[in-house]
Amino acid sequence: MHAKKRPLGRPVALALLLLSCTPAFAYIDPNAGGMLFQLLAPLFAAIVGGWLFLRRWISEVVRQIWSRLTGRDRE
Repeated sequence: MHAKKRPLGRPVALALLLLSCTPAFAYIDPNAGGMLFQLLAPLFAAIVGGWLFLRRWISEVVRQIWSRLTGRDRE
């Protein structure tokens, strides 16, 4: 049997598009990282605080599910 020949047009065009260098004329504010941190830090703190507050309940639920799956009684 003969192998199918695949046209190279699309992969070559994609490679040329990705490898082309054009000036972006873009500017990123130096304090953009600070603003991102101010947005993400409270979110991270809320997630960690929620985890610390609920960790006993979460571990208890996970233990119950695990004991049902394995068929073992809790010690």
